[in-house]
Amino acid sequence: MYDCCPVCLGRLRRQVKTPCKHTFCKNCLCNVYKHSPAKACPLCRAPLEYYISKRNSTIKLVFFS
Repeated sequence: MYDCCPVCLGRLRRQVKTPCKHTFCKNCLCNVYKHSPAKACPLCRAPLEYYISKRNSTIKLVFFS
């Protein structure tokens, strides 16, 4: 068995853990953040703030509260 993303209900791809300890696909969480006026966790509604750090060819999603 594998872990599922609660947004897309598929296998977790490039998994990201939020400060509230929920896990999502990176793309799913970015899309939720982009389209949600509340900017909150889709499961518990805890506020999410993040920035994208780019180094060389690596992209890192960094959360902070």
